[in-house]
Amino acid sequence: MRLPGTETIVNSWAELVGELHSREIIPVREDEGGHLRSPYVFRGADSAKWPLETSIVRLPGFIPSNSKTVERSLIRSFRKYAKAGTFDDKSEWYVLAVAQHNGLPTRCLDWCASPFVAAHFACSDETRKSEDGVIWCLHAGYLRAINREHHQSTRTLDRVAWVYDTRLLESQFRDLDALDASYDPQQANTRLMLLWEPPSLDDRIANQSGMLTIMNSATGSQNSFLADYSAQQAALVHRIVIAAAVKPEIRAMLDQNNISERTLFPGLPGLCAWLRRYYAKAW
Repeated sequence: MRLPGTETIVNSWAELVGELHSREIIPVREDEGGHLRSPYVFRGADSAKWPLETSIVRLPGFIPSNSKTVERSLIRSFRKYAKAGTFDDKSEWYVLAVAQHNGLPTRCLDWCASPFVAAHFACSDETRKSEDGVIWCLHAGYLRAINREHHQSTRTLDRVAWVYDTRLLESQFRDLDALDASYDPQQANTRLMLLWEPPSLDDRIANQSGMLTIMNSATGSQNSFLADYSAQQAALVHRIVIAAAVKPEIRAMLDQNNISERTLFPGLPGLCAWLRRYYAKAW
C-alpha cells in the first residue's frame, strides 16, 4: 500500500529534535501574533511500514461491505454492556470518543498536538525495537483547505473548522448516520476527513493532547485519502522515520524528559508499565 507524504529519516536524538523543531514543522505564525506554533498534529507508530488504517479496518477477517453493520453492532454492544447510566443522555459522538479511548475498534485514528508524545508511541514497544518507527505529521490547515473545497462543491459543511470539538461536530452531523449521508461512493470529492478534539474524559486525553481523525464512511481509508491529496499538496503529510538503531537512545531521552507511560497514562496500569520497563535491561 502506498504511504502518503514526504519522508525524512533521523539517526539520533539530536536529529529528531532538530526535525521536530524545524521551521517547516513549527513556523512563525504571523496570523497568530508572530508566535511559533505548529499547524501539524502528530501520530507515532512502532513500525514505519504500517499504513494509516483504522482499528475497525484492521479487524481480523474485515469485510469492507460489512463494515457499517459491524461498526453499529460494536457501538450498540458497547452502550449495552457498559455500567448502567454511563451513556445516559450522551450523544453518539461522546460514546464514540469513549469507545476509541478504551480500545474499541472504530473508524477513528488517534493523533496528538505534541510531537514528543508521538515519539513515545513510536518507541514504546520493545518487541518492535528492530523495526524503524515513524512519527506522522498531518497539516491541519491543508486538511481544512481540502474540506473547504469539499464544502464549496457539496455544501455539506456549514462551518469548515481547523479542529472540531464535539459540540461543533454534533451541530454539523447529528450522528454517524448523518455523517455517512454526506458521502457518495460514486463521487470521490465527497470524501471528508475531519480533525476532531474529543472531550477531556480523563487525565490521559489531557496529558496526551489527544485528537482524532474521522471519515464520512466506515469503509473509508484514511491512508488512501491522504495519499491522494498529498500527491497534490506535499506538505499535507510528512513522515519522520526513526531508524531502529536509534530507538533505544530516543526512548531513554524521552524518559529523561518525563515522557513515559507514567505521565501519559495516569493511574496504576501506566505506572506499572513504566516501572516494568524502567527496571528491565535497557533495549
